[in-house]
Amino acid sequence: MQRLSRRWSVRVERPRSESTSKKPQKQSSSIKSSPLPQPSTFVFVDESEPSERSKKRPRKNSTFSDLSNGNASPRDTVGRGSISSASETVSSPVSDSSQNRKTIATTPEPCFSQSMVIPLSPHIRRRPGDLEHALSFYHSTFSYTTLTFPVSVNPWHAALNSIHDDIPCVRYAAIALAQRQQAHLRHKREGLAVLDLKAKALSIFATHLGDLSIESGVSTSLLLVALDFAMSGFDNWAIHLRGAFQILESNGGIRLAESRQNLRSQIVMLIWYDVNAALLSRRGPIFPRYYLETLMIWQRDMEWSILGLNGLPDRMFLDMYDLAVTAAQPECCTPEMTTAFEARILNSETKDQENTQIASMSIVWKLGLLLYCRRALSSGLAPHSDDTTTSTPDNADSPLHIDLRTPHTLACEILNIVADLPPDSNFQKQCLLPIALAGAEATSRRHRRIAEDYCDRWKERTGMWIFDSVMTFMRGVWARNGSGVIVLESQDHADEDSVVSPCANIRSLSITVPWTEIYPRGVEYGFLFG
Repeated sequence: MQRLSRRWSVRVERPRSESTSKKPQKQSSSIKSSPLPQPSTFVFVDESEPSERSKKRPRKNSTFSDLSNGNASPRDTVGRGSISSASETVSSPVSDSSQNRKTIATTPEPCFSQSMVIPLSPHIRRRPGDLEHALSFYHSTFSYTTLTFPVSVNPWHAALNSIHDDIPCVRYAAIALAQRQQAHLRHKREGLAVLDLKAKALSIFATHLGDLSIESGVSTSLLLVALDFAMSGFDNWAIHLRGAFQILESNGGIRLAESRQNLRSQIVMLIWYDVNAALLSRRGPIFPRYYLETLMIWQRDMEWSILGLNGLPDRMFLDMYDLAVTAAQPECCTPEMTTAFEARILNSETKDQENTQIASMSIVWKLGLLLYCRRALSSGLAPHSDDTTTSTPDNADSPLHIDLRTPHTLACEILNIVADLPPDSNFQKQCLLPIALAGAEATSRRHRRIAEDYCDRWKERTGMWIFDSVMTFMRGVWARNGSGVIVLESQDHADEDSVVSPCANIRSLSITVPWTEIYPRGVEYGFLFG
C-alpha cells in the first residue's frame, strides 16, 4: 500500500472516543448514526487450498469448504438439526435471522461457515442433497457472496421468508440459484434440474403474478436477477426489473416499504442492479429517483448500507443514479454539466472509512465514476488532452489529490490501487464495475493482466460467472484497438511489464475506439457488473 499512501490522502474526521477499538454495542448506544460493521478480516478463502490460518483457528463448522469441494454429506450440510420429518420442531428463519443479527453486531468475522437449518413446508418432498441441501447452501453461502460485509438486514435472507408460500416461485428460484453456484464452485456442469427449476419459477411467477404477496413477488424478481448474473453478466435485465417495479406500483409504490425493513433492503438491491445495468446500456434506470431518495431517508442505523451491500459509499449512490440518467441523453449534456458531475464525485465524502482497504475501495469507485463521466458524458466534447489538467476541487474533505487528465490516467490509477488490495479481500471483489471500465482502457500487458487475473480469480472464488462477462467486455474493446502499445517520453523502449510511475509522461495512447462506441446505447440486452 506504499504507492497508495503516496498518491492519496484520506481524511478521517472521527474523535478518539469513536474509534473501532470500542465494542460495536457501545458504539451503537453512544453514536447517533452508527456505522455498520466494517471487518478487515472479511475475505474469501480459496477452499481448494489448505490455509495455515484455518489450521491454527479451526471453526466450528466447515459448510462452505465442504460444499465447495463436494465432500459434505446431506446431514453435514444442515448440521445437527437436520430436517428428517415434518413433525420435528425446528427454529424459524425469523429467529435464526435475529440470532445472526446479534452475532453480526459483536463479531467482525464473516458468516460463510455458519450452517443454518431451513424448515420446509410439510408438503414438500424432502430429498437430502437436493432441496434442503440447496436451501442451506443458499442461506450460508450465496447470501453472503455479493456483500461487502454482513449486514443486519440481508436482502437474500429476506427472500427465504417466502419459501413456505403455496405459490413456490421463490422456493424454485432459490434452489436453482444455489445449485448453479454449487456446480460452478465444484467445476461441474450444472444439471438440467437448474434450468427446469428456473423455468418453473418463471412460469409460476408469470401465471400467479396477481396472487403473489408483495414480499414473494419482489423476492422472486431479485432471485431471478441473481440467477441470471450467476451465469452471465449479459442479459435482458429490464424484464425482471420492470416486473418488480410494476408489482410495487400496483400495490402502493415505495410507501409499502416504510414499515418493512426486509422489503427496503431488497428494493435497494434491485435499484442497485437497475442503475448498474443502466450505466452500461445508457438507457436510463427503470426505478424512479424518488424511490432511492425515500429509501435513503428511511435507512436506519445498523440495518443496511450501500457500502455493506455493494461496496459503494452511500453518499455516492444518488450521484451514480444521476450519471445513469444523464448518460441516456448525452446530447443534452453540456461541458458545464460534465464538469459539475466530476466536481460532485470528487467532493463526495468518505470520511467514515477508517479501514484502509475500505478507503482504497472507495477511491476506486470514485475514479471509476470519473472514468465513466469521461467516456459516457463527453459525446461531442473536446477530449481531455495531456496538456489539460483537471485538478481536484478546493475542498479540504476531498480524498483525491491528483491531476486527472485522460481516461487512461484514471484507468491506470484504478488498476494500480486494486492490485495493491489483498487478492482474497472482499473489498477487492466489490470493485467489479470500476475494473471493467478501467480494464477496457488498459493498453499495457501489465495492466491488462491485472484485470484478467482479477476476473479469473473472483470467478473461481465466488462461483459467479458474471466476472467472465467482464472479460468479454474488456476483450471486445481490446480487439477493436489492436495490441495497445504505450509510448513513454522517458522510456521509449521500456518493457511493458516494468513498473513505471503510473501513467506518467504518456505521449500517445492506442485506445481510439472507446467502449461506448463498441457497445450500443439503449438496447434491452446489456451488461450488468454490479
